[in-house]
Amino acid sequence: MRLTHRFTQKRASEAETRPGSTRRQFLTYLGAGAASTAIVSSMQAFSPATALAASNKNAGSASHFTPTAQPSGVNIVLVHGFWADGSSYSRIIPLLLAAGHTVWAPQLPLTAHLQDDVNATLAIMAQLQGPIVLVGHSYGGAVITNAGANQPNVTGLVYASAFAPDQGEVLGQYPQAPGTANLYPVTYPNTADTFLFINQQKFKESFAQDVDIIEAGIMASAQKPANVTHFTDPTTSVAWKTVPSWYLISTNDRMIPPETQQMFASRMKATTISVPSSHASIVSHPLQVFSLIQAAAKASVIKS
Repeated sequence: MRLTHRFTQKRASEAETRPGSTRRQFLTYLGAGAASTAIVSSMQAFSPATALAASNKNAGSASHFTPTAQPSGVNIVLVHGFWADGSSYSRIIPLLLAAGHTVWAPQLPLTAHLQDDVNATLAIMAQLQGPIVLVGHSYGGAVITNAGANQPNVTGLVYASAFAPDQGEVLGQYPQAPGTANLYPVTYPNTADTFLFINQQKFKESFAQDVDIIEAGIMASAQKPANVTHFTDPTTSVAWKTVPSWYLISTNDRMIPPETQQMFASRMKATTISVPSSHASIVSHPLQVFSLIQAAAKASVIKS
């Protein structure tokens, strides 16, 4: 069953039991001492050196990869997806800055329609001079597909565990993965807007099974829900038909089926790598994502 059909009718009788607002098991695990350690660690992660060390610890076979000073001067726009925000790129941003790039990670509204999120991305792009590489994770892939079309400065598209729709396609038409069973709808008071959340108790197993329990808990608590309209908004412009593309397939993804990701990558003829990642590849495999962005940036410099 497609998401389009599951959540576009009356929701009151269809909604699952909503998760409780308390997270006793998580808080017990965390404890005061662990909380202090997590805060200190997150502050240190803003240093490129410590961010690289942290990324190496979690990147498996890519731990040998070291960012270089070249290419420099490329604009990198990082576009987040559903149930996340711009900070989901926090392990990648320091690496890109250390490599000499200009980096933006805009916050998408996620409150109305696809075009609103495209416009938020275009507002950042309008400020930039020189080559632009657009990076999209999850739903962010649909955003960069539309935002990157007919933009002469856009020289590369990087998709990480992401949607890459064609003209007229909607996100609700694609096959679902098991993690989407843990979505539940909430209709906001005094509006007709309905948003999809991931059950907090199921967030890690659905979205980020290879992320540690503390960070996954933070992600679950800070998730930005998706308006159901996003699953019925058609793509109107397709950048990947004219712009060189790179794609990272998450083979353990429980939100977008890996087979669907392979279809996206194949039809756009993207340079493709596969990693044994959850849907949260930009968190659990930052070096592999970074390497793809570097490849796109290098191609941009050569082209310019």
